[in-house]
Amino acid sequence: METLGGAAACWTRSRRPSPAAAVNLVLLPHAGGSAGFYRGWHELLPPQVELHAVQYPGREDRFTEPLLDDMAEMADAVTGAIAGLFAREVVLFGHSMGASVAFEVARRCEAAGRPPRLLIVSGRAAPHRQRPAELHAASDEALVAEVRRQSGGSTALDDPDLRTLLLPMIRADYRLAETHRLVSDTPLRMPIAVLRGREDEAVSEEQANAWGDLTLADCSQVLFEGGHFYFRQQEARVLDTIAALVGRTFR
Repeated sequence: METLGGAAACWTRSRRPSPAAAVNLVLLPHAGGSAGFYRGWHELLPPQVELHAVQYPGREDRFTEPLLDDMAEMADAVTGAIAGLFAREVVLFGHSMGASVAFEVARRCEAAGRPPRLLIVSGRAAPHRQRPAELHAASDEALVAEVRRQSGGSTALDDPDLRTLLLPMIRADYRLAETHRLVSDTPLRMPIAVLRGREDEAVSEEQANAWGDLTLADCSQVLFEGGHFYFRQQEARVLDTIAALVGRTFR
């Protein structure tokens, strides 16, 4: 997997570099997720879009690095790492916890004078409509049960050895997501697209609509059949939607 130089070499992964691409699509994974989760997406998007999946510390090839459990620290690091991608237009996509990280990165990029063209948030309530939660402080059993519920079945945590390795990372991610608070009421100036599964209990219609409060531009919503990880069963359709959203933004 090829990477950019400098800070981006540590933080982003790109499987199909495309010198002729017009758009850099930055992917922010969910709690417990990694850059590898998006491994096949480049095959289903047009060559005009180059993917850059963010690799958080503490997983895959960054497994030995210290975990981050603070949103400001994470967003600051990602914002610095992707600064070089703005030689092209940039679109941010984040799922679940990644949507919250993407929002905070969008805020920082806009404040620095390099705004993304579009923010796509998936499977996440707007920050000011998040339900209070403290699963990051719950027992191992309760946290594993929540991950299993969100995943809709068995997970790597069902293996006792993998649970020992992975649970600290997942707990740190949950802390980062659950302690995130909206610290500024200044709206973004970029459009927001909201994607969610119809059966996703983590995001109500009202919570999804509330993303519109956070931008002065358009806020659209696309609903898919399925739960929290709705795109696992309909990846091609979801990526067609993302490609259409990116294309519409650049017309």
